Amino acid sequence: MNGHQKQKEQSVRMIEEALFELMEEKEYAQITVSEIVKRADISRRTFYRFYKEKDEVLRRYFGKLCQEYKRTASVLACYEIPQIARDYFGFWYQYREFLLLMHKSGMDEMLYCEISRAAAEIVKGRVNGKEYKDTVEMEYFACYSAGGFGALLRRWIEEGMSEPPEEYAKKVSEGILQFIQPSP
Repeated sequence: MNGHQKQKEQSVRMIEEALFELMEEKEYAQITVSEIVKRADISRRTFYRFYKEKDEVLRRYFGKLCQEYKRTASVLACYEIPQIARDYFGFWYQYREFLLLMHKSGMDEMLYCEISRAAAEIVKGRVNGKEYKDTVEMEYFACYSAGGFGALLRRWIEEGMSEPPEEYAKKVSEGILQFIQPSP
């Protein structure tokens, strides 16, 4: 990585950190770009070189998190709900402080919109077998799965994410499987 790229990444990180700090202190709607650049100790020009508006800082940050999840989510031999729940909630728990900050700031809709945007692609990427990847049925399944897990993540965040991810994943898995597996 060259020096210019390092400087760019450092500026982006400083902007993100400044916005997150300000979100801890005040309502998101009241935060201005001027406050962000002052806190980040950068110029307005630098901010606008990377972003059009403050919302874009959050959208891009989510994009990075979703790409990271996509890279770390392994392909599964079959759609195994307990494994998916462990992976999903374990991943998002790493970002607990940020998710809770988004909730506290009233940014739930942006949070779930951005996670949902990437989730369907992640589901498709985890399914073993190319014959399924580009079918309309896979699209339906990916949206269904992403929506359900997104709603469960939302509930966990609203509850404060105090339960460890392993326990939450276990409870979620047991609850889901109780209704979707045929009874003997």
